[in-house]
Amino acid sequence: MQHWLTPSNFNKLALVVLALAATSILAACSPEHPQSTFGYGGPVARDQGNLFILIFWIAVAVFIVVEGAIIYAAIRYRRRDDKIPKQVHGNTKLEITWTVLPSIVIAAIAVPTIIGIWEQQRGAPTDMGDVLEVEAIGHRWWFEFRYPNQEVVTANEMHIPVGRPVNVQLASQDVIHSFWVPKLAGKIDMVPLNDNLLWFIAEEPGVYDGQCAEFCGIAHAHMRFRVIAHTEEGFQQWVAGMRTPPVAFESGSSKQQGQTLFATHCKTCHTDDSWRQDAYSLEIQQQDSRWATWLDDIENSRIVSAPNMTHYGDRLFLGAGIKENSRENLIKWINDPNDIKIGTSMQAHAAVYQERADNKINLSSQEVENIADYLLGLVPGDIEQLAAPQITGGTPEERGEQLFVSIGCNACHSLDADTTIVGPSLIGIADRAGTRTSLSAEDYMRESINDPAAFIVDGFTNSMVVPKLPASQVDDLIAYISTLE
Repeated sequence: MQHWLTPSNFNKLALVVLALAATSILAACSPEHPQSTFGYGGPVARDQGNLFILIFWIAVAVFIVVEGAIIYAAIRYRRRDDKIPKQVHGNTKLEITWTVLPSIVIAAIAVPTIIGIWEQQRGAPTDMGDVLEVEAIGHRWWFEFRYPNQEVVTANEMHIPVGRPVNVQLASQDVIHSFWVPKLAGKIDMVPLNDNLLWFIAEEPGVYDGQCAEFCGIAHAHMRFRVIAHTEEGFQQWVAGMRTPPVAFESGSSKQQGQTLFATHCKTCHTDDSWRQDAYSLEIQQQDSRWATWLDDIENSRIVSAPNMTHYGDRLFLGAGIKENSRENLIKWINDPNDIKIGTSMQAHAAVYQERADNKINLSSQEVENIADYLLGLVPGDIEQLAAPQITGGTPEERGEQLFVSIGCNACHSLDADTTIVGPSLIGIADRAGTRTSLSAEDYMRESINDPAAFIVDGFTNSMVVPKLPASQVDDLIAYISTLE
């Protein structure tokens, strides 16, 4: 019986496989793919794409000349039966030619490349509109975005206006990352202690995919982000929304219960209220403090830099851009982040995940749903609302208790004398004043709230950051804390 894989059939099969492989390669060149470098979304990407095409055709020309010369030499001077041909040792004209021509080729590539690099390093041009300044900070494995002029902080989704230059200051708080939005600009590394600069312009509204393009550890492939380009009006509305309190929750609702759970278990690392007055500088201070605390004891630290969750309900994706931001996905994420994105810091550092052998969250399914409902409910409310927490009614002690939870004091300070979370327990604080003998307990508490760095209790670090509160709310907070016995 003759085997079907004859030489003739093998050749046909090889051609089919080669054709399929070639088709797959060409499919990767589609300009419509979200991360294709051939679909230009702005002038920087277009200029860099044109430079790539120029270099490509120069390379094609070099390939044709070199391979043509090799083929010609192989045929023209192939071995024959006649006498040995004349031997040539050196040819001045040829040597000059193959020195000059490569120099011209290198210059043709180098000159536009260097010009492009210089244009990027100079920063965004000021004659193309008001420049938007953004600071992008790489973390393992997510991106933080800071808008110093607008005093806004967010994570994993950069919002920009179309038609205006965007200056992006690039930094990293841990290892080397790389910032890459293929349709807007080429990649630039984010190096710890060595900031870089990138600028681009988006020409059309839309969502542009971004990706870390430098291997940075186990979750590198899942370190994504989005650039969301708005009209100018839409961008200003987004900025205003980020500085507006969220929609109020009904008393006793799932969202309100989730807020309390979030403050207890999540707020040590995640900020959810950067809309408050003076919150921007406080968030920067807090993130830097979290990073310093983690860096001081990487293995045992319970605090790490974490994505800002302000108005999380407006986000398109979760897990640094790898899942749609839906209630179902968020519940799965809260239950077991590593099941969706291996390597996250939540299960490695958050106490609520370390109380079970399987490292899943130590909360009931209803409590997890409450947290998810709270986060998805964080959307901008009335643009005219004040930026201070509005807590009215009741006694000073009752208002202080609500405030204690609202601004996340219970995320770091235990109400159990035998338990330490991050800061010292507050049980019995009215009967003592640390080791300060020059202040009354009330004055000590007031100083600690208004200026946490003024005195640090022995054995603890300066990691406390609170929003700037009106004097009346400080009084309410002190009234409540004084009842803790």
